[in-house]
Amino acid sequence: MSSEEFKLPKWSFKLIRFLLKPEYQEEIEGDLEELYSELLEQHAVAKAKRLLWKETIQLMRPSLIRNMGGNYRLNYYGMFKNYLIVVWRNLFKQPGFSTINILSLTLGMAACMLIYLFVQNENSFDSIHQKKDRIYRLCELQTWPGIKPQKVPITWPKMGFALPEYFPEVENYARFQGLRELLWETEDKKLIVEKAGAVDSTFFEVFDFPVLKGESRDILVEPNTVLLSEELARRYFGTDEVLGKTLKQGEDIYQIKGVFANVPEQSHLQFDLLLSLSTFRKDNPDFNQSTGSNFMITYVLLNPEADVEAMEAKFPAYLEYLSEDDNVNEMYSLFMQSLEDVHLASTDIEHDYHNYNKFNGRYIDVFILTGIFIMIIACVNFMNLTIARANTRFKEVGIRKTIGATRLQLVIQFVLESLLLALGAFMIALMLVSLVLPSLNQVIERNLQIQTFWNLQQVFMLLAGVLLLGVLTGLYPALKMSAYRIASIIRGGGSERKKSFLRSSLIVVQFSLSMGMIICTLVVVQQLFFINSKDVGFDREHIMLIKMNDEVNDKYAVLKEELKQLSNVQGVTASGQRLGNNIHQWGTKFRKDTAIVNLAPSNLQVDYDFLEVYGIEMVEGRNFSREYANDNGLAFIINQSLAREMGEDSPVGKSMGLSWYPDDSLGTVIGVTENFNFNTLHHKVNALALVVYEDWNFREMTVKLASGDVNEAVQDIDRVWKEHVADFPLSFQFLDQHFEEVYKSERQMGFVVTWVAVLSVLISCLGLFGLASLSIERRIKEIGVRKVMGATTSQLLMLLSKNFAGLILLAFVIAVPLSYTYLDGWLSDFAFRIDISPLVFVLGGGMALAIAMGTISFHTIRAARTNPAQVLRDE
Repeated sequence: MSSEEFKLPKWSFKLIRFLLKPEYQEEIEGDLEELYSELLEQHAVAKAKRLLWKETIQLMRPSLIRNMGGNYRLNYYGMFKNYLIVVWRNLFKQPGFSTINILSLTLGMAACMLIYLFVQNENSFDSIHQKKDRIYRLCELQTWPGIKPQKVPITWPKMGFALPEYFPEVENYARFQGLRELLWETEDKKLIVEKAGAVDSTFFEVFDFPVLKGESRDILVEPNTVLLSEELARRYFGTDEVLGKTLKQGEDIYQIKGVFANVPEQSHLQFDLLLSLSTFRKDNPDFNQSTGSNFMITYVLLNPEADVEAMEAKFPAYLEYLSEDDNVNEMYSLFMQSLEDVHLASTDIEHDYHNYNKFNGRYIDVFILTGIFIMIIACVNFMNLTIARANTRFKEVGIRKTIGATRLQLVIQFVLESLLLALGAFMIALMLVSLVLPSLNQVIERNLQIQTFWNLQQVFMLLAGVLLLGVLTGLYPALKMSAYRIASIIRGGGSERKKSFLRSSLIVVQFSLSMGMIICTLVVVQQLFFINSKDVGFDREHIMLIKMNDEVNDKYAVLKEELKQLSNVQGVTASGQRLGNNIHQWGTKFRKDTAIVNLAPSNLQVDYDFLEVYGIEMVEGRNFSREYANDNGLAFIINQSLAREMGEDSPVGKSMGLSWYPDDSLGTVIGVTENFNFNTLHHKVNALALVVYEDWNFREMTVKLASGDVNEAVQDIDRVWKEHVADFPLSFQFLDQHFEEVYKSERQMGFVVTWVAVLSVLISCLGLFGLASLSIERRIKEIGVRKVMGATTSQLLMLLSKNFAGLILLAFVIAVPLSYTYLDGWLSDFAFRIDISPLVFVLGGGMALAIAMGTISFHTIRAARTNPAQVLRDE
């Protein structure tokens, strides 16, 4: 055995000398050496060391440990009282730094709280349903000729109806069919119900929307029965005691069978009235067996043991079971979407008409990341300033050490200071969040509540976060300050003369994040501007969209002529759907040289002058005209995408018809339009056909207003409306408002990124302002000497700024590739997007550098202009 192995292990000495009282150390070390020798004689070296470790640990008794009993006892009350007094005095001794420290932490905390409230709100969608983990939405991937493959949440009626019979995994199902805005009336009140749907009687067995009145098992079983929300019941009857009362819609009478609680904001399904789906079966007994037409949303409740992937693998056979079409699996592919994904993971799903406040879940990750970034920036600020301020507290540390303070006590003191500052910042941040929430809710169209924090779990989490934050931000400065040696302090040293690698690194991290935020903001704003300003191929300004029911359709011709006479109306037309939405696809066929070819492009029912009112340009052929009798149902105007799908360079004159037309009685293509963006800019321009059907009702009337007083125009239209429409009130929206809703997620993301960028730059500059002040204060005598030697103000400015400028340039190098990678991924969601220009990075970096230099220039200019006689007087 070597001589080294006979020596007592070093860790044992260190532990004893660190923890035990000095008067016992020599004796204990001697005893342990003897014990170790004996152990080595009896055991192998490894086992001897393990046993020695055990014996050493057992020595850690309170009576032997430093400052625990013995000759004196600490007055902990007095000690902590002294700490609090010192904290309080330091706050006011340097109020500027204290303000910067607390303000940066406050802003960071407030931003994180707001982001947390938003993320929590989005993640809580549909969480009221106890069986949410087992509820799925049945979706289709449609691969139809003439359109790009598209995911949709709508199904045939039979798809849901046959599920329990075919799949043992299915415990229950419920279908939802959205209803258009209809006039529902009592004897003395008429209201248009905008949020209504027809559902299976199993709806309340799958979902847990609370039913307040009525038996949930019996409701919605019989035809012509409805349920009302509590709010709607009170609007009609002034009470929710409405069981057995009736509502009239058109010529039909509906009995009210129940009242449900108002649907919460965090529900992707929104409805005020539910109609029994059996109502439709009264006139159409085969309703549940119908296939081919997709318009129902099917929700499936699976057994707890169900294997979703195994179930999806059986969908091709299920489709063959449902349909007699041999090619059904070439056109359809079914998949399940969990309820938890409906709100946040449906951006690639089209025709998603009943998904309230649908949000891009990937932005949630962005928001969380930005919250973390901004908190890092705030923490870095705190640490940097605390470390920098340490240079002004040598005397305090030296005195405390001289009178017997241990390093542990100093660490506790400085960490306690951090905790108290973090707690103060937290309280101010809570008040700040309460103040800004109302305004924020208006912008993001949410109902975030500060009360979300007022439960035991949230309070514990917040306090734990503040505690962790205080410890993390205070620990390193505390360890650094407590490590100063008394001798060094007495010699006047100890001051941090060398450049701090850690502090420089933290500045680089801060400004890398801030620059990344600025660059992201510039690109997001550019893309949003591009979306709003891009010529989509039709007029979006001053377009008023008015809802229509049967009564309005009956009086459409009269209304149109009357409205066109108004001086502030430039045109009136109507359509079956709205531009800016997914347009329904219909089966369409056209005649090729040797055969009839089937396609499924989007089809839009329009009035004769639709293209004229919307200013849509034609590239070939003619517009619809009443002078041609066949233009009613037998004439088609297609876009260039459909012409390309047909494989025709000049399709005008070609035979074309809808799927139900006899092959020998097809209509004709009479014109081709430019590829206008009838959908959002997330999607490429799909194939589209326009057709006139005079016998079909329109869904919306379009009134094109002159650029003038819009309020006056609306009043004129309302006057004409009331003269001709007795029961259906004027209900309208402007097309540009509709497009703002379509791009709401992007606008909200742009808003958040912009404010986060502003906050991150502000917090970073607050820190830089404080650091520059401390740095220059430390070099004030050097500046005085340089001025005496002839240095000019510009030379001093260069000297004092170059270090910070170098760090910011390094941050720029780090920020560019990271921000480019993220932005390129974000823009890939758009079919129409901007290119990322290198100038954006130059501009972002330049802005950050300019702001940073502007921040520190206040101190540098002041120092450069200081009279050297004043600063050198003491030398």
